[in-house]
Amino acid sequence: MEELAMNDKRIKDALTIWQELSQSPEEYYAYESRLKYILDEEAKLEDAKYFAEKEGVAKGIEQGEKKKQQEIALKMLQKNMDLESIAEFTELTFDEINKLKEQLDE
Repeated sequence: MEELAMNDKRIKDALTIWQELSQSPEEYYAYESRLKYILDEEAKLEDAKYFAEKEGVAKGIEQGEKKKQQEIALKMLQKNMDLESIAEFTELTFDEINKLKEQLDE
């Protein structure tokens, strides 16, 4: 009979609930506290995953934009455009543009 009960999910759930309710108030409180702690920790992990993923996506977009700015600056340098115009259109600093210019000269 017990084997049959363990194979039926509804009966198994009912037995679990009955066992929980059969505990002393102190045991039940300890059980509920532990369950709350576990759920809180799982929620913290999910939050951390969400924010890490969100930050990773933002960082990837930022890196992609920077790379595109550098590619545009390189094309402008190849066309011998002045540094002020390159800085204005790409929003790169003069130092960044000069480093790219050095790469072209190599």
